[in-house]
Amino acid sequence: MIRSRGFSAFVLAGIFLASTSVFAGEPGFPHTDENCGVTTVYEVPPARAVTLSNNATELMLALGLEDRMAGTSYMANLKISPQYEEAYKKVPVLSPLVATTEQLIEVEADFVYAGYPDGFSESRHTRDQLHDLGMKTRLNTEGCNLGRFGFDELYAEIRSVAAIFGVRERGEALIADMEMRLAAVAEQLEDVEVTPVFIFNGGEAAPRAVLGNTMLSHVVSRAGGENIFGDVANRYGQVSWEQIAERMPEYIVVYYSGTAGGQVVGDPAGELGEGRIEILKANPTIREVPGIARERFVTIDSVWGQPGPSSIDAVEKLARAFHPDRMGH
Repeated sequence: MIRSRGFSAFVLAGIFLASTSVFAGEPGFPHTDENCGVTTVYEVPPARAVTLSNNATELMLALGLEDRMAGTSYMANLKISPQYEEAYKKVPVLSPLVATTEQLIEVEADFVYAGYPDGFSESRHTRDQLHDLGMKTRLNTEGCNLGRFGFDELYAEIRSVAAIFGVRERGEALIADMEMRLAAVAEQLEDVEVTPVFIFNGGEAAPRAVLGNTMLSHVVSRAGGENIFGDVANRYGQVSWEQIAERMPEYIVVYYSGTAGGQVVGDPAGELGEGRIEILKANPTIREVPGIARERFVTIDSVWGQPGPSSIDAVEKLARAFHPDRMGH
């Protein structure tokens, strides 16, 4: 049963008063969060958070915040990273797609966190609409498309979320671990010859590429590769088969999510990951491209491809694929 906005506001006010008494006097509060042009003041840490994407879910779990979560959504049939499985089981899954406004109201969410922009859209619910319902919001800053996005920006995102929840030390510990692993890859790849890479995001008549203003493009570079469309200052876009043939990538990163046409895919790794590889292999225009001819394909799903704690796992996976002699594989 869908509750009215008035009743929802009353319930959320009750949640706020209860959480205020629990967290009153918490160091670092009130806290002001500046995010993608939206200023939000937190008098206390959120107590009933809901995530609208898999990378947002993983970041919350990496910070040990499962006890502050009222639900997750938009994992579709993808898998949470193994290190977060136990914590993930403790949080209700509201929907395999983006949680609806009604679902957010039903679980009395006080904070809604999206990893990419379609979590807050006119067709679903805007940030302003959720704020009117008493729910504070945050969007991972890669989704703002403000420019290049890499580990420095991801660390800033981690620090922002950690500050909102009053767990700054956990955020710094997570960053320190990621920095250590990133430094280990850099040491192994010192002076390596960079390999050209095409990041394929689907499309048969015309290919879609992952472009320069994405975490995945940066991940490729930290793994000893170079995105052949990394010079394009946008997140995603259409390119041509002829451009790919001209730029001769040595490796193909096949990127996919858990949905197609707004619907959950039963077997994303097979239908989308392997399916996209078959599209590439069948196209005569790119038959002579080294990455195609030698079948140098690496699949990355959106759990690892979007900016979050698993971005470092993606670096390690791609480095092993691009430079197996350096990475001991």
